[in-house]
Amino acid sequence: MAAVRAALPSDCTATAATLETLSRVLCLGELRVGIRGDYPPFGEATPDGPRGLEPALAGRIAEALGVRLRFVEVNAADRMVALGDGRVDLLIATTGHTLQRDSQAIFVRPHYYESRTVVVGQRKSMPHQARDLEALSGLTVCVTVGNSTNADLAVEGARLMLFSSARRLVDQVHNGTCALAAHDDTLLLPQLPASYEVKLSFAPLPWSVVVGRDGPVMARWLSRTMQRLHADGALLRLAEAHGVATPWLRQQQARWRSPPCDTPQTLDPVRCLDPPRDNQLVPTRIAGSVERLEQWLQERFGVDVTLAMLKTQVALRLFMEGVGYSIALVAGAVLATVVLALGFGAGLTARSRWLRWPMWATLLMMQSTPMVMFMAAAGMVLASLGWSTPGMAWGVAVIVLGLFNGSNAGQAVAEARQRLRADGHPGHLRTAAVRARAQIASFAANATRGSPVASLIGVPELLAAQTDIASFSSERVTTFALLLIFYMALVSGVVAVLQVVQGRLQRAENGR
Repeated sequence: MAAVRAALPSDCTATAATLETLSRVLCLGELRVGIRGDYPPFGEATPDGPRGLEPALAGRIAEALGVRLRFVEVNAADRMVALGDGRVDLLIATTGHTLQRDSQAIFVRPHYYESRTVVVGQRKSMPHQARDLEALSGLTVCVTVGNSTNADLAVEGARLMLFSSARRLVDQVHNGTCALAAHDDTLLLPQLPASYEVKLSFAPLPWSVVVGRDGPVMARWLSRTMQRLHADGALLRLAEAHGVATPWLRQQQARWRSPPCDTPQTLDPVRCLDPPRDNQLVPTRIAGSVERLEQWLQERFGVDVTLAMLKTQVALRLFMEGVGYSIALVAGAVLATVVLALGFGAGLTARSRWLRWPMWATLLMMQSTPMVMFMAAAGMVLASLGWSTPGMAWGVAVIVLGLFNGSNAGQAVAEARQRLRADGHPGHLRTAAVRARAQIASFAANATRGSPVASLIGVPELLAAQTDIASFSSERVTTFALLLIFYMALVSGVVAVLQVVQGRLQRAENGR
């Protein structure tokens, strides 16, 4: 520390950007720390300023450095970005230390806390205790963007509902919107409603103070500081003062008070320092080429593009499955719309009132209720019956899309059939359908546009897949921009095919 202070430049303002982190902090006399404001008891924004274990730890560090402290509120999705952009000097923001993140910043060891991810849910939402993550396949689980274990859930087929902050996630658990939710036990367990229970616990995750790549000297000083805070019980006392569970911290205190960890000169990293969690995702064969393409786009056009779905095998699998399900869903929805349009056309013009009246009642119900409500109701029925598999969800979604759009198209077929009869023609259903071809095509295209709503009931189509990918890549702009492009192309393709079919039907009618 004395050597660093002696080497400080005289003009700090002009040279701050080029200094190592510790030198910059000492030179400017200010430590900027990124903290959470939505994660009690670790970090919580209050009218009197940030409170919790992490702001208190930041205060101890600033006091040891002899500098003023400035808090910068971050969240799970943007904390690493804030560090990389230089908006903060270090993070104390519930940041888990993983091998995947080791390439992004310096994670100080010893760690200051450890959590586990728990899946909590309403007592009736699934079996009392799940043995493994496979039990979540096809079920919707609420998570926050950027959580390191989201990929584990997505790999096992869980459908992820994303929330931007931990506070919003907890609120949705309390109001019953989330039948299942996954997050750190430190967040969920203290605030768990009586109607919820722990379904599954997995993935121990150490939390670390994080410094940018330009701060190796700061990281070494912080490492020595954390050793002392563990050994003398200061960190343990901070945790007790803020209502944080202390079993893990007591184990750390015992470790740093005993050989070989109590003597920095003979420190044994294997025995004294916990390793990061190994959550590295297997890269695809084209990952390197994708990264070079991203870099070229950034340098050539200044466009920040992140093609997360092409970099890891799990993301690519989710992406390709999403594309396949979307195309199959659209094909099924279009076919169901056409078939049900003919069925409604026949039923609405049937001679028997016992057939005609129920069809008109169904048509009225479809026309007066938003499709999203029908889809949500269908999802609730599936869940209550225990049929929440991707295949079952796909079949139900096809039926709902076909009913909603086919009933409206069927009204056009019925009107065309009635006009044929009024003009003295036999009123064949096929002839009526040809005359109502424009309306049928319009509602078939509408079924294509409405297909993303099927993600509400667990269909793993592209919207659901991209949501899952964004949950662990923390990248949403490019991901959902590509989603928009895909659906624009898909709808345009369906419309083009329908126009060709209409043209052929018209030529056939004119020829006759």
